[in-house]
Amino acid sequence: MIKSFALAALIAVLLGFLGFQYYITSVPDLAEPITVEESRFIEQDQSLLLTLRGREGRQFTVGLRGDIANDPEQTALFFISNPDLVPYVYWPGLRSNDEKRVLELLEDMVEKQKQEEAVRQIYEVLKNRN
Repeated sequence: MIKSFALAALIAVLLGFLGFQYYITSVPDLAEPITVEESRFIEQDQSLLLTLRGREGRQFTVGLRGDIANDPEQTALFFISNPDLVPYVYWPGLRSNDEKRVLELLEDMVEKQKQEEAVRQIYEVLKNRN
């Protein structure tokens, strides 16, 4: 009986960790209007970063690392989904579902309103990969 409770507790803890991992690595549904809070280019790492904020205040940081101008196919997408909770940088795989979700988010921003050049740059790199 004790072994059954221990096994059930272990399974519950593992499921909790799985849910938490999904929460910190998923692309959030930001409420419209989505604004660009900050955009910057870091020369040292060849990184382009965007910090987006939804209507309810949720932040989402997305970026590309690599030579965007000369070798966009080799740039790596990364994002921080919940910087206030856990500042975990997630590097989704090339042409993965997470990359497609980021592309859809940026596509909605590009279509609905005039955005900064950084939004368009990241959008164009991701769009040309698919």
